[in-house]
Amino acid sequence: MKILKYSGIAFLIFSTILLSQVTYQGPATGNVNSGVMVTTDSFLSLPVGSEVPKETRVYELMEYDFPPMNYEGNKPVFDDYVYVEDQSTNSSPSVEIGTSFKLHSFEAISFQQGWPPDPAMSVGPEHVVAAVNGRFNIYDRDGNLLKSIDETSWINQVVLTPVISDPQVIYDHYNGRWVLLWLTINDPIFEAPFVICYSDDENPLGTWYMYAIGSELNGNTHAGNWGDYPKIGYDDKGLYINSRQFAFAGGYNYNKLRTINSSDFYAAEGGPISWTDIWNIRLSGQPIDVIHPCYSYDAGTNTAYFVWANGGGANFYTLFKITDPITNPVLTSFDLPIPSYSSAPSARQLGGSQTVDVFTWISKAPVLRDGKIYTSHSIRNTQFAANTSLKYFVIDVNTNSVIEQVEQGAQGYYYITPAITVDKDHNIAITYSRSADTEYIGAYYSTKLGTDPPGLSPSKVMVQGEKYFGANSRWGDYFDAAVDPINQYDIWLFSQYRSFTSDWSTWLTEIRMQPFQGVSAHTLTPAMDFGNIEVNFTSNTITAVLANYGVQDLVISDIPSSMGDFNLDNAPTFPVTLSTYDSLSLDFTFSPTVAGDAEETFLVSSNDPNFVGFTLTAHGYSIYPALDKVMYASSGPQNDGNILSLNTGTGEGTNIGPSSFIDILGLAISPVNNELLAVKSIPSESQILRVNSLGGDAYLLYSLDLGGIVSIAFDNTETLYGALETGDIYSIDLTDGTYQYVSTAQIELVTIAFDPMTNDLWATIKAGFGEPKDGIYKIDLPTGDTTTVGETGFNVATNAMAFDENGVLYGIKGTGPQVSDLFTIDVNTGEGTIVGSVGLMALTGLAFAETGVVNDVQEDETNNTVPTDFALSQNYPNPFNPSTSINFSVPVNSDVTLRIYNLLGQVVTTLVNEEVSAGHYSTIWNGSDDNGFQVSSGVYLYEMKANGNNGKAYSQIKKMVLLK
Repeated sequence: MKILKYSGIAFLIFSTILLSQVTYQGPATGNVNSGVMVTTDSFLSLPVGSEVPKETRVYELMEYDFPPMNYEGNKPVFDDYVYVEDQSTNSSPSVEIGTSFKLHSFEAISFQQGWPPDPAMSVGPEHVVAAVNGRFNIYDRDGNLLKSIDETSWINQVVLTPVISDPQVIYDHYNGRWVLLWLTINDPIFEAPFVICYSDDENPLGTWYMYAIGSELNGNTHAGNWGDYPKIGYDDKGLYINSRQFAFAGGYNYNKLRTINSSDFYAAEGGPISWTDIWNIRLSGQPIDVIHPCYSYDAGTNTAYFVWANGGGANFYTLFKITDPITNPVLTSFDLPIPSYSSAPSARQLGGSQTVDVFTWISKAPVLRDGKIYTSHSIRNTQFAANTSLKYFVIDVNTNSVIEQVEQGAQGYYYITPAITVDKDHNIAITYSRSADTEYIGAYYSTKLGTDPPGLSPSKVMVQGEKYFGANSRWGDYFDAAVDPINQYDIWLFSQYRSFTSDWSTWLTEIRMQPFQGVSAHTLTPAMDFGNIEVNFTSNTITAVLANYGVQDLVISDIPSSMGDFNLDNAPTFPVTLSTYDSLSLDFTFSPTVAGDAEETFLVSSNDPNFVGFTLTAHGYSIYPALDKVMYASSGPQNDGNILSLNTGTGEGTNIGPSSFIDILGLAISPVNNELLAVKSIPSESQILRVNSLGGDAYLLYSLDLGGIVSIAFDNTETLYGALETGDIYSIDLTDGTYQYVSTAQIELVTIAFDPMTNDLWATIKAGFGEPKDGIYKIDLPTGDTTTVGETGFNVATNAMAFDENGVLYGIKGTGPQVSDLFTIDVNTGEGTIVGSVGLMALTGLAFAETGVVNDVQEDETNNTVPTDFALSQNYPNPFNPSTSINFSVPVNSDVTLRIYNLLGQVVTTLVNEEVSAGHYSTIWNGSDDNGFQVSSGVYLYEMKANGNNGKAYSQIKKMVLLK
């Protein structure tokens, strides 16, 4: 919806008028000679969240104020009015109404270039298509994203236009076709075609046919106006588009209805199509707005239905009918007197004074089913005038009368832009946003069973608002709801909320109000991912709810207490019987005993043969400390984010393994536990990572709300410092992830390093900021005073620095595709001396293990259990480079030898040759032989022999691979 505000335009509306006669112009026929064939296969589908940011577009609402209208006539007022206090807003008990259950619920599309989002959605036999201003997504019925397409790229197949807005999505269940519709406008050339396209079958992936049909045309005559806020409906005969027509020069003109013969339209396949227009629609000479076409489930009536609710408030609704809509359309109207409603006030929210617009007109399609039309809109709360309610009402098209109307609200709350749908048993579902001074804007829904008395369930949460929305007054001009066209019971709801990370995000939820036949075990969490968990530690608990959504009892006979390293911590006593709608909460944890990926199907034995269990995934990892006297380096995307070891004698670099982060900027080694730490940063956040020195894999330790850290280093008091590019330096507490400002250097920083002998802080400068780009500096930490030591002489920035145990200062240079060099830095002059080429590109960080772990055996203090038998584990990582860990266990005090052999059977080195007590042990082989020389790549054998003091002997040989 494009929003432009025009002043000086006024229509006189009398406070008491008889509205019963509709006048209009037309019909007139228009046509286009051709469209184009497009295919979704031609469009790249970007992963969610990776779309290229675009300039924000706010669509200014074409605003025309329609004053309140009053009806006086001889029809009786339908006054069986029901007001429902939404009891979900307080702690009062409520009578259960509108029983429903969720089948799927997940985040959909987040902020795109269009604003407001205008979420539109429909569901087909096997897919869900959801659109916002900027993008449309295609999902399967399990919520998996199959395609995500930029709307501008899609529409540009038929028209190039500066404004694209108001997406509409339907699934025409009569013809098995998807239909998408957009408003476009190009003011300078006075063109504003609707872009309409349809799929070639029930599968939205693949071939579509697209047309540009001018909204500026009445029939084929240019009318000097353009169609805003297009709304689409359909029945078994045709497609119906309503639009608000505004002059290109400014000012509201009138409402228009466009009819398309659906059978001819779908048969055209890019060939000629035609339409019929009726325009300048007025009631007793007065202009009206947003005559909403229906989604019809009643075939054979040869009548198209539309509903109008005045946006300024009124004491009547109007039902419009077009008889014989395809061949000889005639428009008639019927006024339906009701108790008065008023225009909805703007909605308030938690966190600030910014309000958001709430529209009172019907914003999403009414639904016609079995001779009754169901529709909804926002109104001023009739009990608490400062607030906004949602209202639904039902029209009997045979008697042309309202037969039910229900308002739901609560003091202090605002219900925004409700969208309604109805299943085959007349069960109602309505989705909307909700806010309050005590509540961020979230996505909610309410339901009513067809057998319930008039009313609605308390608000049910799709997703709660997470943050204050302060961008502007626009929120969402409409949301959407759709029913499964095959079973006509499953209902999908598409609504909007304010998330932590996006000004607006949308949410899709599938619900059902009719239990399944037989037994039906269901969970919203069929798959659970525990993420990265350190070996011998336990994850946080993930709770899965297993429910019975069938009419027969679900009998669960068994669930194991553990499978692999996954555990069920609250196993009930079996059997467990769940009646319809009953549920069972199950608490799962992951306690890895070995490093690597883990996946299990956690089996559930029950009388539902279609439910197998839960899929649980996780990754176990070990953090091996840095090895003694090893120089470590990190690298960027040109070296796949690998962690490396560097030979300080030759400069040669050896990849240890990928960190899984291609943007690590700095490294440091903890003097407390010899752990290798890394930092990565974005403008708003910095992350401290733990790095496994044997495999290079890195894992999050803390996220700091301090963006821009480019380097980290420990001083000789074991305090960690982080330096920002701006020169700001902070101390970081590794016990809780807090940080504290220390000082600001007088230069912009690339890297810092502490001299382990003097505790002096050294730094390098960001190139191109007045100082020599290869300058070396010392910083007085308490004050930030900066002293120039000298220049390396390389005329390029030094990416990272680190001292070795002898106080020798090393640096690296080379960015992007340049191969990096290792060099030493004279601490008196700053002059650099090349050690050698690393042989790899884009090194970003350096750290030296002054007192790292040596290659002796260490007892595993994290595992206090006594082994029941001898054991030799497979080395990790394997293949490895340059180091690997070997674990073994002995049940009693034992003499143990652990030797490495080459394939000729020759001893390479002996790692263990001593008596150890009962327990679990670990030792590291760094790929060197008994003389300290590095061995070549290849296959090696390792053998453990043990003689226990209980008289038992043990021998085991395993294979490992060294790759360089």
